[in-house]
Amino acid sequence: MKLTIATIVAALSGTSLAHGGVTSYLIDNKNYTGYVWSDPYEGQHDLIQRSWDMNPLSDPASTNVTCNNKGLAVPGTFHAPVTAGSSIRATWVTPDGFGWPHTLGPLVAYLASCDGDCTTITDTSSLKWFKIAEDGLRPGYAVGEDDGWYQNDLWENRRTRYWNVTVPAGLKPGRYIVRHEIIMIGLDPVQLYPNCAHLEVSGEGESVPGDEFLVTFPGAYSLTDPGIAISGKALNDKTTKNYTVPGPKVWKGE
Repeated sequence: MKLTIATIVAALSGTSLAHGGVTSYLIDNKNYTGYVWSDPYEGQHDLIQRSWDMNPLSDPASTNVTCNNKGLAVPGTFHAPVTAGSSIRATWVTPDGFGWPHTLGPLVAYLASCDGDCTTITDTSSLKWFKIAEDGLRPGYAVGEDDGWYQNDLWENRRTRYWNVTVPAGLKPGRYIVRHEIIMIGLDPVQLYPNCAHLEVSGEGESVPGDEFLVTFPGAYSLTDPGIAISGKALNDKTTKNYTVPGPKVWKGE
């Protein structure tokens, strides 16, 4: 993981330069501004994104890991329309507008059916999630090599601020919560950065994932999972070229 003086100072002080989350979404060519980390949480309205805290989570067993800290629907929250088979572009920056400050670890995305209005759900830990995308270690790289990770492409806008995820084309229409997450393994303990937003999926699909693809948060990850237990040790590891992304297999909508 690249380290600058500013990054080290921020990591030690807990300022926003060291952390962040998804700050906007581009869905079916429409841009949606994300929740702006602030205090109090109730100061924002009319968003598709649920509230979040800029600081990382390190306990996969915490109820905060589902949608990040409180993960509440702000007043006026609504569902962004999206057609199954199209993409969702999530933008990651710090709340102060700096590029993403970490490099090592995978990116993952999940969906959960709300079976109704997602904005009324207060207990997101009760939802059943299925993984629709993951970007793990690139072939030929070791876990400690920055260029082996897409997260490194986000590094201070080095290549991009975005990650595009496709909604499975065969997915049954309905209301869903999308959960984007960065898993940062460069330090010990692991740093988890989840963010959630509401979707209204349309299309001709009729497929839903089987039980073998469904997980809960908390419950999907453990500190003993190989992809999480390596946290901290990965920083200087230039030999290990196998990495297992935590969580279930990706559901492709078939």
